[in-house]
Amino acid sequence: MSLRALGLFEVKGRVAVVTGGSSGIGLMISKGLVSNGAKVYLVALSSDPIEEVVHELNELGREAGGSAEGYECDISSKDAIWQLAQKVFEKEPKLDMLISNAGVRHDPPLACNVLTASLEELQTSMWSIGSKEWENTFRVNTTAHYFLSVAFLPLLAAAAYQPINGGKGRDEGRGVVVMTSSCASMHNATNVDLTSYASSKAATDHLVKLLAAKYNRFYVRVVGINPGFVPSNMNPVGAEGNIFGSLFEKVPAKRAGNSEDIAGTVLYLVSRAGAYVDGISLCVDGGRVLLANGQE
Repeated sequence: MSLRALGLFEVKGRVAVVTGGSSGIGLMISKGLVSNGAKVYLVALSSDPIEEVVHELNELGREAGGSAEGYECDISSKDAIWQLAQKVFEKEPKLDMLISNAGVRHDPPLACNVLTASLEELQTSMWSIGSKEWENTFRVNTTAHYFLSVAFLPLLAAAAYQPINGGKGRDEGRGVVVMTSSCASMHNATNVDLTSYASSKAATDHLVKLLAAKYNRFYVRVVGINPGFVPSNMNPVGAEGNIFGSLFEKVPAKRAGNSEDIAGTVLYLVSRAGAYVDGISLCVDGGRVLLANGQE
């Protein structure tokens, strides 16, 4: 047994699927994996710059032996998820990790500051969002996690049961699903109406527990991360007019999250270091939840 960090957090040669991997948190995770020698199947929409990002990842992973391939997939479609899984099945006998990260946020088109709006303004704003936007939010942010984990379950189980070093792959953290949620699932303190988004993320937090319980017989672990303010298309940190701009300095860490924060957390969860972690979600928000809950 070695307690050296390089051994505990080793992911060299492991295989990952990362949805929403071409930007934001997904790209941070993909970079962290290929930089440490993992093979990443990057999944994104056809409108995303998949080829450019895959090229960047292959250059980044060259020294450590990491690599990337890109696939188009609309994860709001159950059929598309199954087709994606079949493509990976054709290439891989096992999948060490599924990083189910892709997400979407639909704000009411008639925005207001929910902390100061009058009753009439608040009602008008909240009523302006359509039911289709609510449905799409849950389809991408919650339902897709479910179908992705089910579609890739055989490959994940194969990784967990793979004989390695006198034990099983699960002993080294192989065969794990990591779902991206949000600290918005844990509090209701913001100036923006995130009701549909936060509700879908709260559902994701519970889904982590439900799926972990279902997959425990095969020791396919299911865990979640709840990031706070991290640069992404949803949250352009530093951009003029960012709707969350006034809140950054209120975070106890006094900064937004970055690649090291996100990649470090995921490397822990998918490696030997996190092999005994199952059915829980880790909040990575610089103390935002503590502040929101009045624990300054």
